[in-house]
Amino acid sequence: MTYLKMAMRNLYRRRSRTIFTIIAIGMTVSMMVLLISVSLGLKESSVPTGSIDFWVVPADSDILDPITGSGQIMLGDVHNGLETLLKDPTVKGASPVMNRIVYAKSDNSNQISVVLAVGVVPGAIDVMPASIDGFTKGDPYFYDREWTSEAVVNRQMADLLGIGIGDALYINISSDGLATSRPFHVMNIVDTVEYSNYPGVVLHLSELQMITGQLEDDRADQIVVDGPDAGPLLKLMYPQHLVLTGTEYVGHRIISDKRILPTAAASSLISFVLGVLFIGTTMVMSISEREGDMAVMRAIGISRLSILKEVFYESLLISTGGGLVGVLFTLAGKVLLNIALFQLIGLDVSPVTELPLLVGGFAVAVGAGIFTGLLAAMLMKQPDISRAF
Repeated sequence: MTYLKMAMRNLYRRRSRTIFTIIAIGMTVSMMVLLISVSLGLKESSVPTGSIDFWVVPADSDILDPITGSGQIMLGDVHNGLETLLKDPTVKGASPVMNRIVYAKSDNSNQISVVLAVGVVPGAIDVMPASIDGFTKGDPYFYDREWTSEAVVNRQMADLLGIGIGDALYINISSDGLATSRPFHVMNIVDTVEYSNYPGVVLHLSELQMITGQLEDDRADQIVVDGPDAGPLLKLMYPQHLVLTGTEYVGHRIISDKRILPTAAASSLISFVLGVLFIGTTMVMSISEREGDMAVMRAIGISRLSILKEVFYESLLISTGGGLVGVLFTLAGKVLLNIALFQLIGLDVSPVTELPLLVGGFAVAVGAGIFTGLLAAMLMKQPDISRAF
């Protein structure tokens, strides 16, 4: 504790330099986290949002599989699974979710557009988009083959195709198939932030399954569950798949994304190196200025190890402060960045700043401090006692 107090006093004596270094580290950490957050935020249009306690996803799926449909790694027999889940008292709500890129057109224009289609069981869980108004509750077509023709679009898609409530909308997995597609009818137009990134349409799950050829095996990309105590039941029902909490799901999305993971690794490495440089520069200047003091400490019998501990604590304090400032900058920067992007290009990104990302940014800063402190301790010369006089 004595060394820690001495390190704090030394940093306070040179508080201008200390504050500058902490802010520089904080900005570096914040930029790293925001870069990853924006990358994740750009994918949020395909992700249900709200009170979700667990996600069930195929064990070998890639994060892009639900968007591209290329992996075809999906959950099967999802309606029967949903019935079982909803009967359990630990489950407050649940819904299978299917995401696919489809072609769409309206009667108001000959334009054919590529949009994101999301299939859910409306009313089965109180999260977006299953809780969107305008749908018949449940999934009638799966059980009694009653085709609802109901669709809810977001504002981007409504503007893109020039459609309004009540208009006809044609959807198919191929542009050629639009000519023979049965029309959907727009029941509602949603302006919420969660579904404003890309042109998108929400359908009953079984009707999207029918369009994409997944109805026979009753397949979906994931299941979202509201129920903090439902974990054991989900693991029992889906032993071959991943049952993830919200925090674990964020990590899964980063690790399974072949583009975000290299970005995260590269930005973390750059932040680490910059942190080492900022802290290292400060420590070199501090050690140089205090060489006489260190010589006096050696002259009165204070061990070299004690001096090295003080140097290490200084480095650790600076990096910890930089990590905390970085977290604060990230939370503020999330709001400012989203406002700036919306004003400049009309894009509502809504960066994802989940706890694992904030902890990761803080850990990078502290890691840089530990590394720099140990390096400075190993490379620091023996204090020259003659400098004490």
